Amino acid sequence: MVLVILAALWAIVLLPPLLRSRSERSNDSIGDFNYRLDALGRTNGALQRQRRRDPFRGAPARGAARRRRDVLTGLLAVLCLTGVSAIATNATIAWLAFVVSALALAAFCALWAWARSVQADRARTVRPMPARQQRPPEYRLRRAASS
Repeated sequence: MVLVILAALWAIVLLPPLLRSRSERSNDSIGDFNYRLDALGRTNGALQRQRRRDPFRGAPARGAARRRRDVLTGLLAVLCLTGVSAIATNATIAWLAFVVSALALAAFCALWAWARSVQADRARTVRPMPARQQRPPEYRLRRAASS
């Protein structure tokens, strides 16, 4: 009985999208060909090469420097606000917030120094590989025709 109920629930969930996709699908090969031809015309027959990102580099240097500056500014602002509130109220919770924000600032600065040392070490020890020779597109065609 439980299996029948489970099968009915699955049918309720899966059948409507399946039936909808079958009714919307058309076997219009001419329209499909025109769509593909239009896409090929937009690229002008050339494949666009996407630049591979170096997994060791991350974000561009300017954006990363701006983010670090923003985080440092935010942490300093929080440290100042919690410090002023701790001095003004002399409450235990305010002093605790001040200590936590000071620890967060210290941890951020330590991680920043560690990341810079890793980056400097990597720049000193890792040598980039020479670039591959760029062959003309006709070379690929000759290789495909001869094989």
